[in-house]
Amino acid sequence: MFDRDDLDHFCEKAITGLVLATIAVAAIFFGGARNSEFAVVAGMMAAALLVWLVRFWVNPSHRFLLHPAVWPVLGFVGYAIWRTTHAEVPYVARQELLLVLVAASAFFLALHNLHSQETTAGISHVLACLGCLLGAYAIIQALGQSQRVLWLVQPPDYFKRAGGTFVNPNHLAAFLGLLTPLSVAQFLLGRGKPVVKILHGYSTLMMLGGIGCTMSRGGWAAVALGLGGLLAWVAFRRRELRLPIAILAGLFAVGAFLFFKSSDKAGSRLANLNQQGNRDAGIGRQWIWKPALRMWNDHRLLGVGPGHFDVRFPGYRSPEVQRSPGWVHNEYLNLLTDYGAAGTALAALAIGGFAWGVVRSVKYVERGTSDLGTRGSNRTAFFVGAIAGLGTLGIHCLVDFNLHLPAIALTGAVITGLLASNIRFATERFWLRPGLPGRLIMTALIGSALFWTGPLASKLGREGLWLNQAANQPNISPELLTALTRAAELAPDNPRTAFELGENFRRLSFGGDSDWRKQAATAIQWLEKTIALNPYDAHAHLRLAQTLNWTGDKDRATKAFDQALRLGPNDVAVANAVAWFLLNNGRAAEAKPLLEASLKWNWWDNWAAKDYLAKANSQLGNAGSPGAAN
Repeated sequence: MFDRDDLDHFCEKAITGLVLATIAVAAIFFGGARNSEFAVVAGMMAAALLVWLVRFWVNPSHRFLLHPAVWPVLGFVGYAIWRTTHAEVPYVARQELLLVLVAASAFFLALHNLHSQETTAGISHVLACLGCLLGAYAIIQALGQSQRVLWLVQPPDYFKRAGGTFVNPNHLAAFLGLLTPLSVAQFLLGRGKPVVKILHGYSTLMMLGGIGCTMSRGGWAAVALGLGGLLAWVAFRRRELRLPIAILAGLFAVGAFLFFKSSDKAGSRLANLNQQGNRDAGIGRQWIWKPALRMWNDHRLLGVGPGHFDVRFPGYRSPEVQRSPGWVHNEYLNLLTDYGAAGTALAALAIGGFAWGVVRSVKYVERGTSDLGTRGSNRTAFFVGAIAGLGTLGIHCLVDFNLHLPAIALTGAVITGLLASNIRFATERFWLRPGLPGRLIMTALIGSALFWTGPLASKLGREGLWLNQAANQPNISPELLTALTRAAELAPDNPRTAFELGENFRRLSFGGDSDWRKQAATAIQWLEKTIALNPYDAHAHLRLAQTLNWTGDKDRATKAFDQALRLGPNDVAVANAVAWFLLNNGRAAEAKPLLEASLKWNWWDNWAAKDYLAKANSQLGNAGSPGAAN
C-alpha cells in the first residue's frame, strides 16, 4: 500500500544523499572547475531539485521556510537571468548563470530539506571526512613533491604548493578553511561518541596540515582569524573549556611556528610578498583591483555583465599584470564589477537578511555554560562552527575568487542554508504552507530550471570532454584539431575554442608547408569568428593581423594591428608584435616608444622587446648617419 510518509522520508534522504554526493564529486574532481565535471555537478543538483518537486506533491503538508534572505536571493537570480539575456558574450554569461543557479538551488534545498538535527550532524561528519581526505592528499603531495593532481600535471605556477584535488592551492585552502571550524566546534562542543570527536580532531589536524601545504597566504590569514574568533567565542561562552582551548591554541601556534621554521617555501612566500616579477609575489592583486574599479566606474548601475570582468580586462589592463587574471581576486569587487550597484544591492540584502536571522537565532541555538553546564550540543557545535567557517571563507574572498569554484560555492551555499534554517527555533512566522497554488508555482519554477539546465549541462559535459582531449595533446595534431572542432560544434558561441582553432591553424600556416595558404585562410575564418563572439579580445585581433600580414594583405593587417593596440593597451605581447610589424615596414620611429613602454612594463624577462629595440635604434642610427639619404 502506498505510504506518503515513507515516500516523503525517502525523498528527504535522497535529497541529502544527492547534495552530499554532489559536494564530494565537485571537491574530488578538480573543484568542479572544468566543464566536464561542472556538468555532472549541475546534473546532480537538477536531480535533487526533481526529488524535491516529488516531495512537494507526495506530502501536501510540506512547508516553505520563507527566511528573510529568500526574497533577495530570488531577486538576484532573476537579475542574473535578465543580465545574461543582454550579455555581450553570451557563452561566458551563461556559465556564470549556471553557477548562480547551482548555488541558489543548494541553498534552497538545504534550507527546506536538510535542517533536521540528525541530518545536520551527519552532514558535519561527512564534510569532516571529505576535508580530512583532501587535506591528507595535499600533505602527501607536499611530502612527495608530486607534480601531479590526480591524473593531471600540476601547472608550473604552483611549484612546491599542494593544491590537493583543486589544482589551485588557494582554492583548496579556502575549501578546507570553510570546513575546519566545523570540525573544531564538533570536537569542542559536540555531543557525539568519543570516536566521533576523535574523527573531528584528526580531521582538523589533516585539514590544517593541508592548508599549510597550500602555501596560500590568504588562506593562512583567513584560517587564523576564523579559528581565533571561534576559540575566543567558545572560551567566552564555556568557562569549563578555557583550559582545553588555551592548550589547543598553544598547539596550533607551536605547529605554525615549526611549519614556518622548517619550510623554505613558506618563508619565501612571506618574504617575497611585495616583490614584483617574483613567482611568490602577492602584490599583483592590487593591479587587478584597480582596473576592476575603473571598469565599475564606467558601468556603475548594471556592471559589465555576468562573468565579463575578464572579457573586458584587456582594455583596462594595468601594465603590471600581463596575463589574463580570470577574475578580480576579490569576490566583493568582482560582484560589483560584473553586476553593478543593482546586483550588489540585492546580494547585500541577502547577506543582511541572513545575518539578521543568525542574530535572531543565537539565543535559541547557541548556549553557554549557564544553559547546559558541561553537556555538549551538536546543534550549538554546528551553529558556531558554521558561522566561523563562513566567516573564514568571507575573509579569504577578500583576496581570491573562491565562490567562482563550484565546489566552494556549493558547499558554502549548503552550510548557509543549514545555518539560516535555525531561525525556525526563534519564530514560526516564516513558515508557509503553500497549498495547491504554491505547489503549482513551485512546479513551474523548478520545471523551468530543469528545462534550461538539463540540456545545457548535457551539452556542457560533452563539450568539456572534447576540450579535455584537446588539452591532453602536447602538439598540434589532427587529434587536437578534431577535438577542438567537435567542441566548437557543441558550443558554437564559445570564443575561446574559436580562438584556439584559429591560433593552431595560424601556427601550422607559419610552418610554411605546401598547405600554408589554406591553413592561413582557415585561421582567418576562426579568428574573425572569435572577434564576432568577443569583440574585446585584443589577442584575436593581433593573431588575425599577423595572419593577414603573412598572406600579404598589408592594408587589412595594418588595421587589425591598430585595433589590437587600441583594445589591448599596456599589453606586452601586443606592443611587441605591433612594434615588430612597424620595424619590418620601415617605421622604427613608431616602434621605438612601444618597445620602451614594453620594457618598462616587464623588464625582467622581456627579451623580444630588448632585441627589437636594438634593431629600432640601429635603423634610426643608420637613417641619421651621413649619406643615409643616398
